[in-house]
Amino acid sequence: MTTNFVWTKAEVLDAIGKAKAEQVISEGTPLYASAIMRVVTGPRSNPTQVSGPYHTLYDIKHAESWANPGDFRQYFDVTVPFEGEDYPVTMILKLSNGTVVSKQLIGNYKAGFTITKSFPLTVESGGQSYAIDQSWLSPVLRSGEQLYIQRKSANDPGLVQRNFKVYVGGVNMVASYKKVNTPPDPGGGEGSGECTFTIEPPSTAGSPQTSFMEPSANGVIKGDDSANGIHFEAPIGIPTSESLYANVWGRNYLFDHTFANMKGQVRYSCKVEVTYPTKWEEAQPDLPGPDNTTIPQLPLPKNSFFKKTYTFDLTPREYAYWQVDKLSVYQIDQARMANYALPGGEVTLYPNNYEAPVIELANSTEVEDHVVPKETGSLSFTPDVVDGGDHEPTENDVDDTATLKELAESQTEDPEVQNDRLVFNGETIMDDSVATGTGPVPGRIPDPPMIGDEVLYEGGLMINRYLLNRPDTISTGTIYYTMLPENVDGEGDKEYPISPINSVTVHTPVVNYSQLPDDNRPFDQRMAPDMTRTVLILDRPFTVYFTESGQHLGIPGYGNRDYGKYTKDKRIQFPFGVFQGSQYYPDNTWISIPVGTPAMTFTLPTWVNEGDYTVRTQSWAINAPSDGEYLCQQNLNGDLVNYCAAESFNVGVVGRLFDFRIWDIGDFRFEKVFRTGTGTLAHSTAMYYTGGNDENGIPTALNGQPQWQLPIRKGSHPTEQLTVPHNGYSFLFDFRTIGNLWQPGEGIRIEPSFYFIPKTGGAAAPVDLYYDISGSKNKMIGVGSSKDKLSYSRTYRLADGLRNIADGELSTSASYEYNYILTQEEREKKPWIKFYPQYLKRKTNIGTGYNLEVLSYKSRTLVGPTDIPAVVDPITAVRSVQHWYGEYNLPIAPYILPKGTNLLNLANQYGGSLDGYEPEFITGGYILVKFEIYTLKNGDADTRILGYKAPIANMWAIEGQMTGATDERGQTFYFSSGDIMLFESDFSVRNDYLGQGR
Repeated sequence: MTTNFVWTKAEVLDAIGKAKAEQVISEGTPLYASAIMRVVTGPRSNPTQVSGPYHTLYDIKHAESWANPGDFRQYFDVTVPFEGEDYPVTMILKLSNGTVVSKQLIGNYKAGFTITKSFPLTVESGGQSYAIDQSWLSPVLRSGEQLYIQRKSANDPGLVQRNFKVYVGGVNMVASYKKVNTPPDPGGGEGSGECTFTIEPPSTAGSPQTSFMEPSANGVIKGDDSANGIHFEAPIGIPTSESLYANVWGRNYLFDHTFANMKGQVRYSCKVEVTYPTKWEEAQPDLPGPDNTTIPQLPLPKNSFFKKTYTFDLTPREYAYWQVDKLSVYQIDQARMANYALPGGEVTLYPNNYEAPVIELANSTEVEDHVVPKETGSLSFTPDVVDGGDHEPTENDVDDTATLKELAESQTEDPEVQNDRLVFNGETIMDDSVATGTGPVPGRIPDPPMIGDEVLYEGGLMINRYLLNRPDTISTGTIYYTMLPENVDGEGDKEYPISPINSVTVHTPVVNYSQLPDDNRPFDQRMAPDMTRTVLILDRPFTVYFTESGQHLGIPGYGNRDYGKYTKDKRIQFPFGVFQGSQYYPDNTWISIPVGTPAMTFTLPTWVNEGDYTVRTQSWAINAPSDGEYLCQQNLNGDLVNYCAAESFNVGVVGRLFDFRIWDIGDFRFEKVFRTGTGTLAHSTAMYYTGGNDENGIPTALNGQPQWQLPIRKGSHPTEQLTVPHNGYSFLFDFRTIGNLWQPGEGIRIEPSFYFIPKTGGAAAPVDLYYDISGSKNKMIGVGSSKDKLSYSRTYRLADGLRNIADGELSTSASYEYNYILTQEEREKKPWIKFYPQYLKRKTNIGTGYNLEVLSYKSRTLVGPTDIPAVVDPITAVRSVQHWYGEYNLPIAPYILPKGTNLLNLANQYGGSLDGYEPEFITGGYILVKFEIYTLKNGDADTRILGYKAPIANMWAIEGQMTGATDERGQTFYFSSGDIMLFESDFSVRNDYLGQGR
């Protein structure tokens, strides 16, 4: 919307004249235009006035409850530069009786142009000379006013030469002339004179003071919710890198004013010179008459004149006006607030959308600027003829003082007075309208309102991310007020403290609720698992979950949420080395987990010692001064002195027992399976594995190839589907372990057990085996009996060519034994050159009896990794993985009885002796061999540390051992964990070599 203000030239000049502003306006002076408003309702073509008119911004803003009262500002105090025309300057010469002698146009000029012009000292009129008596300036807009009067009687310096600026509308420069003294015409009298006034200095009748100089300033420094997106209570806690806002409230303005009521008198001194005509009769001497008589003569009429000067004072004229003795009005300049948390420690707030007070002031301490006495004017008096009778009258014969004074009193009006002018925000506080005698009583400046929320405000004040935590930091502030230039005896700018302002607590939060789930528990092969600690399995991955989320303090903005914004670093420390991908971290290394990464997976190397450990994690705040552990607190840094949230995990590192394989069978029918050719020792690649998975349950190339999976059974032979090994033949097997199994006293315990499955299939039933050896008293020896342990022992040579163990594998193990198991004394007695050949030929006892086999360190090689990080000891790495070699065979042509059969009782049923053909003995099927495999330590064969089938982890199942198989006849055979091989129950090695049975 555009608002147009239109005035005619006549209207503008009339307004300037009425405002007596013609002197203060020059060409280009800014004028201020304001609208006069009325509140109306109804159609635009015929509105109905509700209220008004309103002449000030304040009045219209408060006329109604407007939605946006600030919009009215545009209609008030619109600046219009004054662009006038050339105005006339005219010199007027007149006589004291008002007769105009001369009127001359000096020229036309712009308002404000400086004129210097002199009057003539004398003028001629009617044959008489007149001398200048007084002069003044008169605005054309108010031609009856006399301004800046200069009098000859007062010896005023500007009587003749006037120096002034051209008024709007034009200026008349006027001079009044008086006749030069000449003798009066004796025939008539006249009197003339004048009164001069003196403005007595005023006295102060009253000085009311009004002041409002208390800003009531207060402020806040709080969390900037709009910038942060979350609410923080800054006095309780707010993190670094979040933003604050600063807000100050105070009075819109301050003021202090003293108005003086000035009173005094104008005194008039009058002087009138009267020329009196006189008459009298002068006695004449008698003339001589006849007879010495005299002839009386009439008196001789005489006339003349005399002058008499009257001086007298008029009754003083009272005056009273108001002037501004003191005025200080203050607008808001700025506010400053200081707090530890603010950027740079402080912020300066400059006013926004601030309506500063507006002052119009015209002030003078000169009484002449306030009091304009009225001129008495010329006193004109025609005296009566003074009749002296018989003598010539003198001035003592007449006294017209009272008449002249009465005349002067009647011609002298009360003075005009004019207050100082003070307009505040469009409201007239002191009215400078011209009044007679007494000026209007002034009002007072209204009490200031409080400023709004947005005036002294700044948001987005980000707290330095590196600022240390600190509680209850003190806030201070100062609000500054600038004194307006329109002041009288002002005291200058002011500043005041801002109080109260809340404190701010800087607290950058971090949390640590990291977790190390017990994901590896299904692979825990311990026979006595520790459920109080998370289990970590050697050579297996594990995942640490470490987000930036969790419960912090229960205060606004904190609580249970994501604290990644405030987290500088997350790290984890293992007391053992770990791999993260291909990167290796030695023990006790702090490993950083990037902020925003919720989890990280590590792999436990094979060479970590089994045992109990504590893993530690830390989450560090962005403002942490250091990474000292003394700054850590469990789960969250709830105390401000802490910058770290810590967590720890108690873990148990556990080894592994896995990869059981059968890779040779003494039954010659399997030669073509395990050998590259008939009669050769060289092995083919054929082996029988537990199942189709690796030790981690991941399918291998054998997955889906049950022929090469245990147990060895009918159908396992690749070319002879009906072939099942005959009993009594040895079979070779191996498996691996990871962990602390490289020293003497650390080994393997294998417990065979036996089952019978009919050739028609079905489930296996547990059985006891018996066997004969030479000698009449060595019949029916029960496997597992004491006589079994005395009757049978098993020895083997690790480096037997049938095993085809690689030379490097053997030499590595021999080297470790020589250098780390033998003592120095033993090495000195047996140098390597002797030790190694003996090592290759060495035989080792691995069992006594058929129900237990124990493999010592002499039955294993060391096959740990060799492609290792440079910081890892190669010996430690190579010994960490062990390759165990074993062999086993059933007794030849064993007798089979159901498990638990009492042999003595059975023999008694048959006359005290048995030959194996009794119906209780089982034949016509398969003997199923099951292995239970354990690690042992401390040289104690009865210890069971890890198990192939443990209470939690069943490696047979993990590796995918089958639970059943169907033969060519569709007969199903059911198996269970640890079943490794089926043997013919009725055929043995004896049948193959001797062609006979038992």
